[in-house]
Formats: sequence, C-alpha cells, structure tokens
Amino acid sequence: MRLIQRVVLSPLVLCSALLLTLIGSATAQATADVSGVQTTSSTRLVLLGTGAGPIPRKDRSQPANLLVVGGRPYLVDAGNGVARQLAHVGFVPSDVRTVFITHHHVDHNADMGALMSFAWIEDNKRNDKSVAPMRFYGPASTSTLVQAAQGFLAVSERIFRAGVPMAPVAGRFEGHDIAGPGEVFRDDRIVVTAVENSHYMGANANAAAAADKSYSYRFDTPGRSIVFCGDTGPSDALATLAKNADVLVCEVNDLEASMKEIATTMRLPPLVLKAVRMHMERQHITPEQIGQLAQKSNVKSVVLTHYAPGLDGETDLGKYTDGVRKYYSGTVIAGRDLFEF
Repeated sequence: MRLIQRVVLSPLVLCSALLLTLIGSATAQATADVSGVQTTSSTRLVLLGTGAGPIPRKDRSQPANLLVVGGRPYLVDAGNGVARQLAHVGFVPSDVRTVFITHHHVDHNADMGALMSFAWIEDNKRNDKSVAPMRFYGPASTSTLVQAAQGFLAVSERIFRAGVPMAPVAGRFEGHDIAGPGEVFRDDRIVVTAVENSHYMGANANAAAAADKSYSYRFDTPGRSIVFCGDTGPSDALATLAKNADVLVCEVNDLEASMKEIATTMRLPPLVLKAVRMHMERQHITPEQIGQLAQKSNVKSVVLTHYAPGLDGETDLGKYTDGVRKYYSGTVIAGRDLFEF
C-alpha cells in the first residue's frame, strides 16, 4: 500500500555581518536568476526518511528527501534505507543523477555507496550509454567518500564482470566538494544556494576537523522555493537563506525528551552526558527556535523532519508542532516517511 499523503500548502556558528551580506546577496541573485530557468511542471517534495540518527528505527527511515522538479528527481541526503524508500515512491537509484549531502554524519550519508552500487546495476540493465554520471555535492570530503564507495563497489564489479558483459564503474560517479557559501549548483530546473549552519559549532577542536562543514540548502525552482535546514542550531545564516521561502524543511529536537531518552538508555559518565547536552542545545534546534526562525524569515510553511527523540510508536506529534506555533503563525506540518507536499 502506498503511504504517500499529499498536503497542499497555501500560496546559529553565527556568521559575521560580511558573511550574512554575501549570503543574502547570493540568495537574492539565485531567486532573481531562476526566472531564466526552463519552466517546468509542479515541484514535488517527498520526505523519504524523517528519523534522527544514527539510530535505526522501525517507524522512520534515516534522513533523506526527494525533490522532483518537472519530473526530474534530486536527492537531499542519503541516510540508511534511501534506496528502498525511493522504490516506494516509484523511482530507482539510477533515476537520481544529482545528490546533495548536508553534512557527513552517518545518518545523512551512510547509503551513498548503496545508491552508487544499485545505480551502476540499473544503468547496465538500461544499457543507456548516454546517461549522465551520478554527481554528489556536499561539504569537504564528499569526493573522498565517492572514491571510497567506488573502491568498495570494485569487488562486486570485478566478480560481476567476470561472468557478464557490463559497462565499467569508471566515469559513472563524481564527487564535488562545495567551496563555501553561495550558489553551488544550477541547471535548467533549479538553482541551489548553500550556507554554513551551526551544527558543528564548537565541535572542530583540531586542525584536521576544521575543514568539516555542515550546510543548509535553498532550492529555487519555477514552482517553489524550498529550504532544507539539515542539522543545525539557531543560525542567522539560515534565517537569511530562508527569507520568504515557500517551504522550510527543518529538523526538530525536543531537548528534554531527547536527554531523558539518552540518560535512560545509555551508560554515559556525567561529564560525557553534560557534553551531549551541550551538543543538543547548541547544534540542534528546538520547536520554539524553529518557530522564531520561520517567523523571522517569513516562510510560508514549515515541514518538520529528523525527529529527536522520534521514538518508535510515537503517535502524538503535538510536542513538536505546538512549540513551533508559539512563535509562528503559518502552516506547520509534522512530516512522516513518504509524505508528499
């Protein structure tokens, strides 16, 4: 049984002032330039995975979102289970040629390799030599992960090709590391703008980790503007990026419920538990903070995803939506896996 439900919507590391000016300019430019993009049919948003991780759940798959613009699918994040979720909504991995990763935590990128493996098999079934490579865009190390996934796939490739004539993996996948905030992608259907959010605030304690970034993305299409906050705490950069957007797709963290779950299910020393709470407070976002962000940015609607704690069997999502509505007067939707907006 298809579980998709269509809902029709009505028509903070903090950045420096200079960065916010640049971000605002880039976002305005992307919005203005999208008028030159080819006009297509409606823009569909499908939540493939709405669970916070990296904790496998029965009721929610790991984070992934599908944006379909004029029939062309784009993927935002690739958490565990994404290939099966794509099948639920009528796509196979090789249908997706462009993937955006918000940040490199395993609940958001664990199935990059699986997508590539399945896409290679599917491309060979179709025997379409003109198909474009599958391209991954994301923070530093995205290209490294694509190379590593190809190395993993090489074993199966060798065995498959020993018995069956198949096109090689080489040249079918690309990894692109985003250089920084601003426009990071455009084609004939979308313009994508990125900002660095606050998810890694205070987490990069050494030089090796300093290059790691967490991004929020804005997709401007002829039909709608949709912002994916990714994982983040309060962020002025994100608030600027989301200005006047049609949809804000945002993670949500019930802080006290999350800490209660962590404290009762994990044997963590007090100092570690304190550090976890600091992470949850600074690098994730509560319902009330989402409401303040949405109201400040004048977004038309909010879609909640990446629920923390998001326990299996949870039926009352009011604790997530009510906090948003304290500060935001627009449409608030509690997303579930395979819901379409």
